[in-house]
Amino acid sequence: MSFASACCNTPPVQAEYTALGEYIEHNGVKYYAVGNKGASQGVVFCYDIFGYHPNSLQVADKLSLSGLRVVIPDFLLGNPLTMAILADRAAIMEFATGRGSWNSNREMFKAAVSLLQAEGTQNIGSAGFCWGAKFALCALGEDLDIKSVSLVHPSMLERKDFEKAQGPVLLLTTKDEPVMDEDLEIVKNKPFGKLSYAERFEDRIHGFCAARGDFSDSNVVKDVGRVIQLTTGFFKETLA
Repeated sequence: MSFASACCNTPPVQAEYTALGEYIEHNGVKYYAVGNKGASQGVVFCYDIFGYHPNSLQVADKLSLSGLRVVIPDFLLGNPLTMAILADRAAIMEFATGRGSWNSNREMFKAAVSLLQAEGTQNIGSAGFCWGAKFALCALGEDLDIKSVSLVHPSMLERKDFEKAQGPVLLLTTKDEPVMDEDLEIVKNKPFGKLSYAERFEDRIHGFCAARGDFSDSNVVKDVGRVIQLTTGFFKETLA
């Protein structure tokens, strides 16, 4: 289990965006929330290591336009990683096994699911980006009421995470992540596996749909749109 190498040497872009949603607090936890409360389908959005970056909010907003209720828990508690930390291997390992681990964030993820359920949303999936993909897939392997997950330029995934999956998986990778066809095949061989599939973006870098994406580049924006289209379509089918 490790971060994608590009995750540690590619800085986030500078970006400005006026978000459509709002920041709310529920049981002491901060969330970004967008989309109609009580929508039939909802998504726990797990951001990358740069937290509430404008690009991540924009992607969440676009997902919500399909009718999804999207909530983003502040897993990093307002303290996203910096390039200095990413350049320090010891600091990265400390993060990965400490405050950045699934064990340390499981309860916050569960609280996000509970928030959606309290609003009236019962069919819930999760979208994870980079490090956040680990949380999404781990949640799918536990009894947390997550029906399916979309993993976008994922990092830190392990074979056992796929083995434990209890629902369909959409796997969207770039040239910077390893090919995970064998891992996804494990999910495809399960009773719900026919709904799982993958698409690879060989012209894109790790993080292009989140903090590292240059949204001023029309080619990048086109592929971000493709990710959003695939993800919304996947959730519409698997959360029905």
